[in-house]
Amino acid sequence: MVVYLFDFDGTLVDSRQAVEKALRIAIEKTIPAVIESDLYDDYYKALFLFIKGKLTYQYLGVIHELVAQGTIHEYYQLMPKYIKDFPFARDVVRTLRERGRYVISFSGEHTYPGGKAIFMKKTNWYDEFDEVITFKGTKDMLQKFETLRELYPDEPFVWVDDSPSRFTFVTDENTLLIQKASPYKQDVALLFERQNFIKIKGLRELLDIDKSLTEFL
Repeated sequence: MVVYLFDFDGTLVDSRQAVEKALRIAIEKTIPAVIESDLYDDYYKALFLFIKGKLTYQYLGVIHELVAQGTIHEYYQLMPKYIKDFPFARDVVRTLRERGRYVISFSGEHTYPGGKAIFMKKTNWYDEFDEVITFKGTKDMLQKFETLRELYPDEPFVWVDDSPSRFTFVTDENTLLIQKASPYKQDVALLFERQNFIKIKGLRELLDIDKSLTEFL
């Protein structure tokens, strides 16, 4: 059995524009007076940093108001409506499962506890996977990866992600690391020296890689 680990945002779905649109609409709906004021940029930036888990002390007061006004709750209600699948994303995941692969969603958790699972369910992605695993940071990611390796000690892993920096922490030689090209993420030069690293432009390439992997095994 081959175990596939798929990142979600940026790999299977395009959520970048969804974030920007949902943030703007959430502010407009809950604090309309801010739209035409000089405060809008601060509110938008504070909410964006909060969503990305990078909030600074400078914006704590703003976030408290956004919580009180229901803006953050509104954002999490709106965001899934604007998420779009990348071309052939579902077809690729479904085909891999039909071939007998074990397909896991392996991605970072949103700041909002359980937010990733909520987004997956509202976009009808949750049941496309055999298992859904989220992590809070690099240390948690590596711990959960090691747990998976203990469960499947001999099976080859294929990890697909648009964030190649995550791969720099992985030394498991029985894992094929596949970077999905993204205009928002920079390459990591050292990875191209590894024999177990591949960069792809589109998700359909995975099906050919999977066939080659099967022949090799």
